[in-house]
Amino acid sequence: MKIINLRNLILGTSLMAASLFMQSCSDDDPIDYSGHSAESNALEAGLVPLGEPLHVDGKYLKGPDGQIVNLHGFAQTYSPWFNRVDGKETWSNYDVAGCLRVNQEKIHKIMKNGWAMDFVRLHMDPHWTVVNKHDQGGEATAHLYFSQANFKKYLDEVFVPMAKYMQNQGLRVVMRPPGVCPEVIELDDKYHNYLKTVWKIVATHPDLVNNPNIMFELANEPVKFRASDGKEGASGGLINKELSQFFQEIVDVIRQEGCNNILWVPGTSWQQNYEAFKEYPIQGKNIGYAIHCYPGWYGSDCYQKTGEIAPDMWRGSEGGYTGFKKQFTAAIMNTVGNKAPIIVTEMDWASQKYQGRTWGSSITGVAGGKGFGANFKKIMDECGNVSYLTFAWDHDMASYDPNHKADDSDFIYDPESCIVPIYKWFKEYWDAATAASEK
Repeated sequence: MKIINLRNLILGTSLMAASLFMQSCSDDDPIDYSGHSAESNALEAGLVPLGEPLHVDGKYLKGPDGQIVNLHGFAQTYSPWFNRVDGKETWSNYDVAGCLRVNQEKIHKIMKNGWAMDFVRLHMDPHWTVVNKHDQGGEATAHLYFSQANFKKYLDEVFVPMAKYMQNQGLRVVMRPPGVCPEVIELDDKYHNYLKTVWKIVATHPDLVNNPNIMFELANEPVKFRASDGKEGASGGLINKELSQFFQEIVDVIRQEGCNNILWVPGTSWQQNYEAFKEYPIQGKNIGYAIHCYPGWYGSDCYQKTGEIAPDMWRGSEGGYTGFKKQFTAAIMNTVGNKAPIIVTEMDWASQKYQGRTWGSSITGVAGGKGFGANFKKIMDECGNVSYLTFAWDHDMASYDPNHKADDSDFIYDPESCIVPIYKWFKEYWDAATAASEK
């Protein structure tokens, strides 16, 4: 069975794809930066309109002809803070036009620079969804200040137009809800009800429901769960059953609206622990699991305070490839990855001298040896059913020139940080899939 990159799956665009493209360009035509139509821009960047549905089949994400599909992409979020460049805001307040212009321009530049990607993780940022912002304490409390009216308004004005633009550029979309999980969640608490409200609104939106290019990541980084017996933790005992029920109820809310989009379920411990779903898998069709992976997680190598590269967080790891593979297999592949597809929705790294340019700190290293990046790719490829993105800042990706020589004094061009190797790897996936599809 061939494993194929998504964009090759949709070469030779069908009437369905063309129809979807025309629908998505109706009232919210994307900003045109090159003087051509959106379709021409997509074709110049080596892309085609989307439309062919994906589905979950056992542990794989597959295309309509049964091809195994592994997606590769990047992420965007829409707030003045996240859209800063060199510490300066690129738009402010509730400037919808400014937000769309800045973020669509970054996507345009990324694709014109030849990044071989198939999807974007779209954060429906709480900047647009909360009231009394001066009172709320951050993303983990955004649900306490949630306004349905604001969410519906800016779903129409910001999030759906961005999703349409992404599709016009040949990219599928994974939408995540506003904000992050509070430290402790439980059945029927305010956060649980908030998520059910958000996803019911999304699941009934005419541009999103059963759109073959749109997927949903149900929450961001649950940490701990409180069971009805009062015990708190990431997994174990009654926590496993009720944590699974927590997300099953969200899935059911979506499905009750006739919405069959692919759903990605997160685990606890900031999306590292899936023991609950090993015992109590989420029921239904088109279900996968969304994980996060940073240097130091799953026994992988990261910078220590001494400046050395060594494993952290999961004590007792052998480090390097061996320790990373062992603990990733135990935490992910032996719990959910052996029966459902996996998508990594946060992952990056940078050499220590570039602190603040990424969320993770390590080196690319060598596959099979020391370091994070190369071992990450090797392990994901060996699993065979893992999609992943780079969580590097999109403005850095937009600035990357593939013709620029390597430079270990510049984050963007340093091969030991994530931009250079991921650009290369994504292109290798693309080229290999192209060759396979032509046989």
